[in-house]
Amino acid sequence: MEKVREMVNTHLPVVLKVINTVAFVAIAASTICAADSLKEMSGKGAAPAAVTETN
Repeated sequence: MEKVREMVNTHLPVVLKVINTVAFVAIAASTICAADSLKEMSGKGAAPAAVTETN
């Protein structure tokens, strides 16, 4: 039992750091996607193909 506890105590900080990094990357990616969507919705981005063809 002591060995399992020692192994958990040794690896837990590394596992938590990896989870933290993955969560940060996911938040950054979703922020970039949200910014692109908002830019497109506001009309400041590239116009959709349907709008370009009708004009």
